[in-house]
Amino acid sequence: RTVGRAPTARPGPATGASPGPTNPGRSGRCPAAPWAHDRLYAPLVDVAKLPVHLPTGGWAALARAEGKTVHLPATVEQYYWGWNGNSFGLSGNYLGVSWFTTRLAVPAALRGQRVVLRFESVRLRAEVFVNQQLAGYDLVNSTPFEIDITKLVRYGQANEVAVRITDPNGNFDWRDSQNFMWGDYRIQPTHGFGGITGKVELVATPPVYVQDVFVKNKPALREVDVQLTTANQTSQATSGTLQLEIKEKAGAQPTVFRQDYPLAQVPAGLSTKTLTVRVPTAKLWSVESPNLYQLTATWQGADKTVDTYQQGFGFRWFEARDGAGGDRQFFLNGKRIVLRTAISWGFWPVNGIAPTDALARKQVETAKALGLNMLNFHRTIGQTNVLDYADELGLLYFEEPGGNSYPANLFNATDSLGKKQTDFYLAARTEKALRMVRRDRNHPSLIIYNLHNERGAPPEDPDRAEMRAMHELDETRTLTYNSSNGDPTLKPNPRFKLHLRPYETKFYDYGWFDQHHAGGPGVYNNALYAGPGKYLRFTDHKDETIYYGEEGAIGTPPRLQLIREEILKTGKDIGWESASYLKWYETYDQFLTNTPGFRQAFPTVDALTTAMGNTAYYYQGRAIENIRLNNVVDGYAVNGWEGMMLENHSGIVDNYRNPKGDVQLIARYNRPVYVAVKLTRKVLGVGDTCRADFYLINETNLHGKYRLRVQATDEQGRVVFAKTLAVRATGGTTYGELLTAGLPIIPAGAGYTTVRAELLRGREQFAVGGAAGGAHRQGFGKHHAAL
Repeated sequence: RTVGRAPTARPGPATGASPGPTNPGRSGRCPAAPWAHDRLYAPLVDVAKLPVHLPTGGWAALARAEGKTVHLPATVEQYYWGWNGNSFGLSGNYLGVSWFTTRLAVPAALRGQRVVLRFESVRLRAEVFVNQQLAGYDLVNSTPFEIDITKLVRYGQANEVAVRITDPNGNFDWRDSQNFMWGDYRIQPTHGFGGITGKVELVATPPVYVQDVFVKNKPALREVDVQLTTANQTSQATSGTLQLEIKEKAGAQPTVFRQDYPLAQVPAGLSTKTLTVRVPTAKLWSVESPNLYQLTATWQGADKTVDTYQQGFGFRWFEARDGAGGDRQFFLNGKRIVLRTAISWGFWPVNGIAPTDALARKQVETAKALGLNMLNFHRTIGQTNVLDYADELGLLYFEEPGGNSYPANLFNATDSLGKKQTDFYLAARTEKALRMVRRDRNHPSLIIYNLHNERGAPPEDPDRAEMRAMHELDETRTLTYNSSNGDPTLKPNPRFKLHLRPYETKFYDYGWFDQHHAGGPGVYNNALYAGPGKYLRFTDHKDETIYYGEEGAIGTPPRLQLIREEILKTGKDIGWESASYLKWYETYDQFLTNTPGFRQAFPTVDALTTAMGNTAYYYQGRAIENIRLNNVVDGYAVNGWEGMMLENHSGIVDNYRNPKGDVQLIARYNRPVYVAVKLTRKVLGVGDTCRADFYLINETNLHGKYRLRVQATDEQGRVVFAKTLAVRATGGTTYGELLTAGLPIIPAGAGYTTVRAELLRGREQFAVGGAAGGAHRQGFGKHHAAL
């Protein structure tokens, strides 16, 4: 197997749009290339029967046109935002056709092999030409596809590759249920960037080759089923030997498994074989220890041809099942896990839609620094390099294809236009979902698929059919119909709760409770905790997994100063958001200068934006603490992950993945073990009483008898309250429990009073709540003290 990449491409000027705009990349206007009323084709497509859309003015005109040299992934918006002289808001977006061209050498030695171009992703429609001949067509955006170019390439020579991209519309906010039309067709709402949004590879294989490998995890932790698909491009059955080898991916990469499997009859076409592999010494993949393995499948035919396919994976098992006391909980590798995550809309700086490897890694590292154990690809399909780093560094993922909702009243259209729209939409959305599953099912970090977000309608037959088709491709993961706002109720309800479980074909409409509370308050207030059983997100509903799928909001500004520094370093004329961020920074900087007292309090723009971020971080940290001490909640998703130019009302990080505040303000509430000090009042008068409750957050199986030592000090460090109590920790799957409640704390004077607690056995300290050194502190003020 020979794999080569086409890392650079030359996007020529757009050859027109409707109505014909000034073409980015050269001066003046060019004739409009018709696209607005094209006939669209959902997979599978017979290229020989398609209309051929040549460059406006012909191939010679395209070759002469001015363009920019780019490295993939790349979008038109990355280089031409504001092509019309107006970069404000969405005014600078470009709709229409663009061309990406390159020259590709194909070695003569590849003659006789099957040669394909493999695209990681494009948006939205790609018409691929090789040596000026139409070779392929695809409009299932942001998913992988390949084009057989065996008969079109010139071996031993340079080959011209040209990709005609059409971007007809798109969203620049969180919504994925808008009514987007392309002529007579209703198309899936997706982010409105046009380009080649992933890598492109040239792949050559012999006539018989390994097409796909799926390493299926099982409840038996160190056992996997290797589902291997071979493709025999000849007209006759053939024979050969298949070898499977598994190595550790890190360090010296020792081999842990190797076995040969003689195959006497490999039929023409595609065939699938499943082989069970046991590795008793396998190291499990987890958030804390993300051990990875690489499987190499080598086919050697009787004719001595050889093909090799490599696939990374991890040994792990994620499930929901009943725990202690009938409480349905999540488990990873047999150990309970409470998911703490945030929802990411999939927007990125510069090109808008595809992260660099550095940004993909930064996303995962920042989530882990915050103490989160998961992130969500929310209302949009994820990116493979993000999942690669999640696998490597240890972060779970929840994924949605995005744009999957179709209006409920149109499913059963009877008129010809309605039927045409429905058939096209459902075919495209199902193909996208299935491609997503095939692409991502080997990532150990990925644990849950979800079809819709905040879908207001119950499932229709096509929805169930789509779910079943996805589950047939990957039966190892939970698949849910909807992550929704509204009240799911405590009864069976398919709109809110329909799901498929690993290795089961039955649809369940009970057992999965997912509810959204997407708004603020964004700052801490006393209503968030009023006492045991009286706090934000308290629940005692145990016979379903409780996942709060959108919680709160962090509507604070981005790290404008850091973003400005990055833009000036990389070039202010590149990037879809650059101009807006530079103006945004200038406005804040002028505000600090022109408003009395602010520059003294906040010397820099970053000091101001970080201070606002810290306020919201503290609130979210305390909310996370509530669901952990509750012990019944199984998952909590912060709304949301990244904020960007047009969607900044919610986000833990900005679009450049800079944390908006001090990560420790959230990380401290995600520690595996500590004493949570909860005060019923945080601002009160001198001499008034505050009640303090103490919980043990315990994911480390502390159990048995302990002493809880509590101390409260004033601003001068004087002790105003001290008490030691005998307490008991349950351990096991009890991750949050009340140790003692109602201790009266009475401040002696104005200012801050700080309450600390530590869990002791003998002289040994097992858990703390304190200030410095990662300790936990709970403070309150009196009169006019500011928190």
